[in-house]
Amino acid sequence: MAPHDKQPRGESIEWFTVRYRTIALAGLALLVAAVGGLLFLRPRPTPPPVAQPEVQTGARFSSIEGSVQVKRAGTLEWLPASRATVLRQNDLVRTGPGGTAEIRFEDGFVFSVRPDSLITVEESTQNTVSREQRVGLSIQSGEANFQTPARGVPGRATISTPTVRTTAERETAGNIQVAESGETGLRIFRGQGEATTRTGQRIALASNEGVKVNAAGAAGAKVALPVVPQLTAPPHQTEVAYPDLAQAVTLLMWNGVAGASGYRVMVDYSPSFARPLYDRHGQRATQMELRGLEAGTYYWKVAAIDASGSEGGFSDMWRFSLTKAPPGPVPPLSVETLELKGNVLHARGRTEPGASLTLDGERLEVQSDGSFNEFLTVDTGTASVTLRSTSVRGGVAEQRRRVTIVN
Repeated sequence: MAPHDKQPRGESIEWFTVRYRTIALAGLALLVAAVGGLLFLRPRPTPPPVAQPEVQTGARFSSIEGSVQVKRAGTLEWLPASRATVLRQNDLVRTGPGGTAEIRFEDGFVFSVRPDSLITVEESTQNTVSREQRVGLSIQSGEANFQTPARGVPGRATISTPTVRTTAERETAGNIQVAESGETGLRIFRGQGEATTRTGQRIALASNEGVKVNAAGAAGAKVALPVVPQLTAPPHQTEVAYPDLAQAVTLLMWNGVAGASGYRVMVDYSPSFARPLYDRHGQRATQMELRGLEAGTYYWKVAAIDASGSEGGFSDMWRFSLTKAPPGPVPPLSVETLELKGNVLHARGRTEPGASLTLDGERLEVQSDGSFNEFLTVDTGTASVTLRSTSVRGGVAEQRRRVTIVN
Protein backbone atom coordinates (compact mmCIF):
# COMPACT_ATOMS: atom_id res chain seq x y z
CA MET A 1 0.00 0.00 0.00
CA ALA A 2 1.23 3.44 -0.81
CA PRO A 3 2.12 5.64 2.11
CA HIS A 4 -0.53 8.19 1.27
CA ASP A 5 -3.30 5.50 1.61
CA LYS A 6 -2.61 4.88 5.32
CA GLN A 7 -4.77 6.73 7.98
CA PRO A 8 -2.81 8.67 10.56
CA ARG A 9 -2.75 7.19 14.11
CA GLY A 10 -3.82 10.47 15.79
CA GLU A 11 -6.96 10.72 13.72
CA SER A 12 -7.99 7.19 14.70
CA ILE A 13 -7.69 7.93 18.39
CA GLU A 14 -9.73 11.14 18.02
CA TRP A 15 -12.50 9.28 16.18
CA PHE A 16 -12.79 6.70 18.92
CA THR A 17 -12.83 9.44 21.59
CA VAL A 18 -15.74 11.26 19.93
CA ARG A 19 -17.68 8.04 19.50
CA TYR A 20 -17.18 7.14 23.19
CA ARG A 21 -18.44 10.55 24.32
CA THR A 22 -21.54 10.21 22.14
CA ILE A 23 -22.34 6.84 23.60
CA ALA A 24 -21.81 8.12 27.17
CA LEU A 25 -24.12 11.11 26.67
CA ALA A 26 -26.80 8.90 25.15
CA GLY A 27 -26.58 6.53 28.09
CA LEU A 28 -26.82 9.37 30.57
CA ALA A 29 -29.88 10.69 28.74
CA LEU A 30 -31.52 7.25 28.92
CA LEU A 31 -30.73 7.01 32.64
CA VAL A 32 -32.27 10.43 33.37
CA ALA A 33 -35.37 9.48 31.35
CA ALA A 34 -35.72 6.23 33.25
CA VAL A 35 -35.43 7.93 36.64
CA GLY A 36 -37.91 10.57 35.55
CA GLY A 37 -40.34 7.89 34.45
CA LEU A 38 -40.04 6.09 37.76
CA LEU A 39 -40.65 9.32 39.64
CA PHE A 40 -43.65 10.09 37.45
CA LEU A 41 -45.16 6.64 37.90
CA ARG A 42 -44.56 6.54 41.67
CA PRO A 43 -47.83 7.13 43.72
CA ARG A 44 -48.03 10.74 44.82
CA PRO A 45 -48.61 11.47 48.55
CA THR A 46 -52.07 12.76 49.57
CA PRO A 47 -51.90 16.51 50.23
CA PRO A 48 -52.62 17.55 53.84
CA PRO A 49 -56.28 18.49 54.51
CA VAL A 50 -57.13 22.15 54.21
CA ALA A 51 -58.15 23.70 57.55
CA GLN A 52 -61.87 24.40 57.70
CA PRO A 53 -62.71 28.09 58.23
CA GLU A 54 -65.54 27.28 60.69
CA VAL A 55 -65.56 25.21 63.88
CA GLN A 56 -68.39 23.90 66.05
CA THR A 57 -68.68 25.76 69.37
CA GLY A 58 -71.77 24.16 70.95
CA ALA A 59 -73.96 25.46 73.78
CA ARG A 60 -74.62 24.62 77.44
CA PHE A 61 -77.46 24.81 79.94
CA SER A 62 -76.92 27.69 82.36
CA SER A 63 -80.06 26.75 84.34
CA ILE A 64 -82.49 23.82 84.43
CA GLU A 65 -85.73 23.54 86.36
CA GLY A 66 -88.25 20.72 86.26
CA SER A 67 -88.41 18.19 83.44
CA VAL A 68 -85.90 19.00 80.66
CA GLN A 69 -84.70 16.32 78.20
CA VAL A 70 -82.21 16.13 75.33
CA LYS A 71 -82.19 13.85 72.27
CA ARG A 72 -78.86 13.65 70.48
CA ALA A 73 -78.74 13.99 66.70
CA GLY A 74 -79.18 10.61 65.04
CA THR A 75 -80.47 8.87 68.19
CA LEU A 76 -83.93 7.91 69.41
CA GLU A 77 -83.51 8.13 73.19
CA TRP A 78 -84.48 11.13 75.29
CA LEU A 79 -81.99 11.73 78.12
CA PRO A 80 -82.26 14.01 81.18
CA ALA A 81 -80.50 17.33 80.61
CA SER A 82 -77.72 18.45 82.93
CA ARG A 83 -75.43 21.43 83.32
CA ALA A 84 -72.61 19.28 81.90
CA THR A 85 -74.52 18.60 78.64
CA VAL A 86 -72.97 20.18 75.54
CA LEU A 87 -75.52 20.80 72.79
CA ARG A 88 -74.41 20.25 69.21
CA GLN A 89 -75.95 20.69 65.76
CA ASN A 90 -79.34 18.92 65.32
CA ASP A 91 -79.70 18.07 69.03
CA LEU A 92 -83.28 18.42 70.35
CA VAL A 93 -84.38 19.89 73.69
CA ARG A 94 -87.81 19.24 75.24
CA THR A 95 -89.32 20.84 78.36
CA GLY A 96 -92.24 19.31 80.22
CA PRO A 97 -95.05 21.01 82.18
CA GLY A 98 -93.37 23.31 84.69
CA GLY A 99 -89.96 22.71 83.07
CA THR A 100 -87.69 25.54 81.98
CA ALA A 101 -84.16 25.72 80.59
CA GLU A 102 -81.77 28.57 79.87
CA ILE A 103 -79.37 27.74 77.02
CA ARG A 104 -76.23 29.86 76.67
CA PHE A 105 -74.08 29.85 73.52
CA GLU A 106 -70.38 30.58 73.22
CA ASP A 107 -70.91 34.17 72.04
CA GLY A 108 -73.30 35.01 74.91
CA PHE A 109 -76.60 34.44 73.10
CA VAL A 110 -79.21 33.29 75.65
CA PHE A 111 -82.33 31.30 74.80
CA SER A 112 -84.75 30.78 77.71
CA VAL A 113 -87.12 27.91 76.94
CA ARG A 114 -90.51 27.96 78.67
CA PRO A 115 -92.59 24.91 79.73
CA ASP A 116 -94.05 22.49 77.14
CA SER A 117 -91.63 23.49 74.37
CA LEU A 118 -89.62 21.64 71.72
CA ILE A 119 -86.53 23.17 70.07
CA THR A 120 -83.66 22.09 67.81
CA VAL A 121 -80.11 23.45 67.76
CA GLU A 122 -79.52 24.20 64.08
CA GLU A 123 -76.13 25.91 64.21
CA SER A 124 -73.44 26.98 66.65
CA THR A 125 -70.21 27.80 64.80
CA GLN A 126 -67.35 30.29 64.77
CA ASN A 127 -65.30 31.45 61.78
CA THR A 128 -61.65 30.93 62.74
CA VAL A 129 -60.52 33.86 60.61
CA SER A 130 -63.14 36.56 61.22
CA ARG A 131 -64.16 35.22 64.68
CA GLU A 132 -67.80 35.64 63.60
CA GLN A 133 -70.27 33.52 65.59
CA ARG A 134 -73.35 31.96 64.01
CA VAL A 135 -76.20 30.69 66.14
CA GLY A 136 -79.34 29.04 64.81
CA LEU A 137 -82.31 27.57 66.66
CA SER A 138 -85.62 26.11 65.57
CA ILE A 139 -88.64 26.07 67.88
CA GLN A 140 -91.30 23.63 66.74
CA SER A 141 -93.81 24.46 69.50
CA GLY A 142 -93.93 26.31 72.80
CA GLU A 143 -92.44 29.60 73.94
CA ALA A 144 -89.02 31.10 74.52
CA ASN A 145 -87.39 34.39 75.40
CA PHE A 146 -84.13 35.35 73.70
CA GLN A 147 -81.35 37.87 74.19
CA THR A 148 -78.42 38.47 71.82
CA PRO A 149 -74.95 39.59 73.00
CA ALA A 150 -73.40 43.05 72.82
CA ARG A 151 -72.61 44.69 69.50
CA GLY A 152 -68.87 44.20 69.98
CA VAL A 153 -69.27 40.46 69.43
CA PRO A 154 -69.36 39.73 65.65
CA GLY A 155 -72.01 37.31 64.48
CA ARG A 156 -75.70 36.72 63.96
CA ALA A 157 -78.53 34.70 65.50
CA THR A 158 -81.50 33.16 63.71
CA ILE A 159 -84.64 31.64 65.22
CA SER A 160 -86.92 29.54 63.02
CA THR A 161 -90.46 28.23 63.42
CA PRO A 162 -92.58 26.22 60.97
CA THR A 163 -93.83 29.50 59.44
CA VAL A 164 -91.19 32.22 59.93
CA ARG A 165 -87.44 32.73 60.24
CA THR A 166 -86.16 35.62 62.37
CA THR A 167 -82.70 37.17 62.29
CA ALA A 168 -81.97 39.12 65.48
CA GLU A 169 -79.36 41.86 65.55
CA ARG A 170 -76.91 42.33 68.41
CA GLU A 171 -78.30 43.75 71.71
CA THR A 172 -81.81 42.51 70.96
CA ALA A 173 -84.29 40.95 73.40
CA GLY A 174 -87.62 39.42 72.50
CA ASN A 175 -90.12 36.61 72.82
CA ILE A 176 -91.43 33.98 70.41
CA GLN A 177 -94.53 31.79 70.82
CA VAL A 178 -95.39 28.87 68.53
CA ALA A 179 -98.69 26.98 68.49
CA GLU A 180 -99.02 23.34 67.44
CA SER A 181 -100.37 24.57 64.09
CA GLY A 182 -97.20 26.59 63.49
CA GLU A 183 -98.90 29.94 64.12
CA THR A 184 -96.19 32.22 65.50
CA GLY A 185 -96.20 35.36 67.60
CA LEU A 186 -92.96 37.37 67.54
CA ARG A 187 -92.23 40.34 69.79
CA ILE A 188 -89.11 42.52 69.97
CA PHE A 189 -88.78 44.35 73.29
CA ARG A 190 -85.36 45.88 72.68
CA GLY A 191 -83.13 46.14 69.61
CA GLN A 192 -84.20 45.06 66.13
CA GLY A 193 -84.72 42.03 63.92
CA GLU A 194 -86.10 40.92 60.58
CA ALA A 195 -88.71 38.20 60.07
CA THR A 196 -89.06 36.30 56.79
CA THR A 197 -92.26 34.27 56.48
CA ARG A 198 -92.75 31.01 54.64
CA THR A 199 -94.66 32.92 51.95
CA GLY A 200 -91.71 35.29 51.37
CA GLN A 201 -92.87 38.35 53.33
CA ARG A 202 -90.15 40.39 55.07
CA ILE A 203 -91.01 42.36 58.20
CA ALA A 204 -88.50 44.62 59.98
CA LEU A 205 -89.16 44.94 63.72
CA ALA A 206 -87.75 47.54 66.11
CA SER A 207 -88.06 47.98 69.88
CA ASN A 208 -91.57 47.38 71.26
CA GLU A 209 -92.94 46.00 67.99
CA GLY A 210 -94.52 42.64 67.21
CA VAL A 211 -96.15 40.59 64.47
CA LYS A 212 -98.25 37.43 64.19
CA VAL A 213 -97.82 34.88 61.41
CA ASN A 214 -100.68 32.46 60.77
CA ALA A 215 -100.39 28.72 60.16
CA ALA A 216 -100.21 29.29 56.39
CA GLY A 217 -97.18 31.57 56.77
CA ALA A 218 -98.95 34.88 56.13
CA ALA A 219 -98.05 37.78 58.41
CA GLY A 220 -100.56 40.18 59.88
CA ALA A 221 -100.03 43.87 60.40
CA LYS A 222 -97.10 44.95 62.53
CA VAL A 223 -98.25 46.22 65.95
CA ALA A 224 -96.78 48.59 68.52
CA LEU A 225 -96.32 47.07 71.98
CA PRO A 226 -96.77 48.84 75.33
CA VAL A 227 -93.57 49.97 77.02
CA VAL A 228 -92.20 48.18 80.05
CA PRO A 229 -93.63 49.18 83.49
CA GLN A 230 -91.33 50.30 86.30
CA LEU A 231 -91.74 48.57 89.67
CA THR A 232 -91.86 50.76 92.78
CA ALA A 233 -92.75 48.72 95.91
CA PRO A 234 -91.81 46.74 97.84
CA PRO A 235 -88.21 47.72 97.01
CA HIS A 236 -86.03 45.15 95.31
CA GLN A 237 -84.36 42.69 97.73
CA THR A 238 -86.29 44.06 100.69
CA GLU A 239 -87.31 41.98 103.73
CA VAL A 240 -90.71 42.53 105.32
CA ALA A 241 -91.56 41.21 108.80
CA TYR A 242 -95.13 40.55 109.90
CA PRO A 243 -96.21 39.42 113.37
CA ASP A 244 -99.04 37.36 111.85
CA LEU A 245 -98.30 36.21 108.32
CA ALA A 246 -101.76 34.68 107.93
CA GLN A 247 -103.31 38.15 108.33
CA ALA A 248 -100.58 40.07 106.52
CA VAL A 249 -101.17 42.04 103.32
CA THR A 250 -98.23 42.72 100.96
CA LEU A 251 -98.90 45.46 98.41
CA LEU A 252 -97.16 45.28 95.01
CA MET A 253 -96.98 48.64 93.21
CA TRP A 254 -95.67 49.86 89.84
CA ASN A 255 -95.83 52.93 87.61
CA GLY A 256 -98.62 53.15 85.05
CA VAL A 257 -97.93 52.83 81.30
CA ALA A 258 -99.54 55.21 78.81
CA GLY A 259 -102.11 53.42 76.66
CA ALA A 260 -102.25 50.32 78.85
CA SER A 261 -105.70 48.92 79.58
CA GLY A 262 -104.39 46.38 82.07
CA TYR A 263 -101.36 44.55 83.37
CA ARG A 264 -100.08 41.01 83.70
CA VAL A 265 -98.59 40.30 87.14
CA MET A 266 -96.52 37.19 87.83
CA VAL A 267 -95.37 36.08 91.30
CA ASP A 268 -93.34 32.93 91.93
CA TYR A 269 -91.05 31.24 94.42
CA SER A 270 -88.47 30.87 91.61
CA PRO A 271 -86.93 33.41 89.21
CA SER A 272 -87.80 31.06 86.33
CA PHE A 273 -91.57 31.61 86.82
CA ALA A 274 -92.14 28.02 85.68
CA ARG A 275 -94.94 27.40 88.21
CA PRO A 276 -96.22 30.88 89.09
CA LEU A 277 -98.05 31.36 92.35
CA TYR A 278 -99.94 34.18 90.63
CA ASP A 279 -100.24 34.82 86.89
CA ARG A 280 -102.94 37.43 86.79
CA HIS A 281 -103.98 38.89 83.42
CA GLY A 282 -105.92 42.12 83.06
CA GLN A 283 -105.07 43.68 86.44
CA ARG A 284 -106.46 47.17 85.92
CA ALA A 285 -104.96 49.00 88.89
CA THR A 286 -101.23 49.68 89.21
CA GLN A 287 -101.11 47.72 92.45
CA MET A 288 -102.07 44.28 93.68
CA GLU A 289 -102.60 42.90 97.19
CA LEU A 290 -101.05 39.59 98.23
CA ARG A 291 -102.65 38.06 101.33
CA GLY A 292 -101.66 35.21 103.60
CA LEU A 293 -98.25 34.45 102.07
CA GLU A 294 -95.96 32.13 104.00
CA ALA A 295 -92.48 33.09 105.14
CA GLY A 296 -90.00 32.85 102.26
CA THR A 297 -88.59 34.57 99.18
CA TYR A 298 -90.78 35.70 96.29
CA TYR A 299 -90.05 37.00 92.78
CA TRP A 300 -92.38 39.24 90.77
CA LYS A 301 -92.61 41.12 87.47
CA VAL A 302 -95.23 43.08 85.51
CA ALA A 303 -96.04 43.58 81.80
CA ALA A 304 -98.48 46.09 80.28
CA ILE A 305 -101.36 45.06 77.99
CA ASP A 306 -103.02 47.49 75.55
CA ALA A 307 -106.66 47.67 74.45
CA SER A 308 -106.07 45.27 71.55
CA GLY A 309 -104.63 42.63 73.87
CA SER A 310 -101.00 43.09 72.81
CA GLU A 311 -98.64 42.39 75.69
CA GLY A 312 -95.38 44.29 76.06
CA GLY A 313 -92.16 43.19 77.68
CA PHE A 314 -91.90 42.33 81.36
CA SER A 315 -90.28 44.63 83.85
CA ASP A 316 -87.04 43.73 85.58
CA MET A 317 -87.61 40.94 88.06
CA TRP A 318 -87.72 42.09 91.70
CA ARG A 319 -87.43 40.01 94.84
CA PHE A 320 -88.78 40.38 98.39
CA SER A 321 -88.72 38.17 101.47
CA LEU A 322 -91.32 37.71 104.20
CA THR A 323 -90.46 36.76 107.78
CA LYS A 324 -92.38 36.42 111.01
CA ALA A 325 -91.75 39.22 113.52
CA PRO A 326 -91.88 38.59 117.26
CA PRO A 327 -95.28 39.54 118.75
CA GLY A 328 -95.70 42.95 120.33
CA PRO A 329 -97.42 43.86 123.62
CA VAL A 330 -101.01 42.76 124.25
CA PRO A 331 -103.44 45.42 122.98
CA PRO A 332 -106.13 46.85 125.28
CA LEU A 333 -109.62 45.32 124.89
CA SER A 334 -112.61 46.61 126.81
CA VAL A 335 -116.23 45.57 126.20
CA GLU A 336 -118.90 48.05 127.19
CA THR A 337 -121.99 46.42 125.63
CA LEU A 338 -122.67 42.80 124.65
CA GLU A 339 -126.45 42.46 124.35
CA LEU A 340 -128.54 39.98 122.40
CA LYS A 341 -132.07 40.86 121.33
CA GLY A 342 -133.68 38.11 119.30
CA ASN A 343 -130.89 37.05 116.99
CA VAL A 344 -129.18 40.48 116.78
CA LEU A 345 -126.09 40.95 118.94
CA HIS A 346 -124.90 44.46 119.81
CA ALA A 347 -121.14 44.65 120.54
CA ARG A 348 -119.55 47.94 121.64
CA GLY A 349 -116.18 48.69 123.17
CA ARG A 350 -112.61 49.83 122.55
CA THR A 351 -109.25 48.36 121.52
CA GLU A 352 -105.96 49.60 120.04
CA PRO A 353 -106.28 51.78 116.88
CA GLY A 354 -105.38 49.75 113.79
CA ALA A 355 -105.99 46.43 115.50
CA SER A 356 -107.80 43.54 113.84
CA LEU A 357 -110.89 42.52 115.87
CA THR A 358 -113.07 39.42 115.53
CA LEU A 359 -116.11 38.05 117.38
CA ASP A 360 -116.34 34.26 117.08
CA GLY A 361 -114.19 34.57 113.97
CA GLU A 362 -116.33 37.27 112.31
CA ARG A 363 -114.48 40.50 111.67
CA LEU A 364 -115.64 43.71 113.41
CA GLU A 365 -114.81 47.15 112.11
CA VAL A 366 -112.43 49.17 114.32
CA GLN A 367 -112.58 52.97 114.03
CA SER A 368 -109.51 55.19 113.79
CA ASP A 369 -109.68 55.92 117.54
CA GLY A 370 -109.86 52.19 118.39
CA SER A 371 -113.59 52.11 119.19
CA PHE A 372 -116.04 49.56 117.77
CA ASN A 373 -119.85 49.51 117.68
CA GLU A 374 -121.34 46.64 115.63
CA PHE A 375 -124.65 44.77 115.25
CA LEU A 376 -124.33 41.15 114.15
CA THR A 377 -126.78 38.38 113.39
CA VAL A 378 -126.14 35.31 115.55
CA ASP A 379 -128.03 32.19 116.64
CA THR A 380 -130.92 32.85 119.04
CA GLY A 381 -129.96 31.83 122.54
CA THR A 382 -126.21 32.46 122.19
CA ALA A 383 -124.90 32.56 125.76
CA SER A 384 -121.26 33.60 125.28
CA VAL A 385 -118.86 34.78 122.56
CA THR A 386 -115.09 35.13 122.07
CA LEU A 387 -113.53 38.46 121.10
CA ARG A 388 -109.98 38.54 119.75
CA SER A 389 -107.95 41.70 119.09
CA THR A 390 -104.61 41.53 117.21
CA SER A 391 -102.44 44.66 117.19
CA VAL A 392 -100.38 45.79 114.21
CA ARG A 393 -97.29 44.54 116.07
CA GLY A 394 -98.73 41.08 116.53
CA GLY A 395 -99.84 41.26 120.15
CA VAL A 396 -103.07 39.35 120.87
CA ALA A 397 -105.79 39.99 123.47
CA GLU A 398 -108.61 37.43 123.74
CA GLN A 399 -111.68 37.42 125.98
CA ARG A 400 -114.54 34.98 126.47
CA ARG A 401 -117.60 37.03 127.51
CA ARG A 402 -121.19 36.21 128.53
CA VAL A 403 -123.99 37.76 126.50
CA THR A 404 -126.79 39.77 128.14
CA ILE A 405 -130.22 38.68 126.88
CA VAL A 406 -132.56 41.61 126.28
CA ASN A 407 -136.31 40.94 125.95
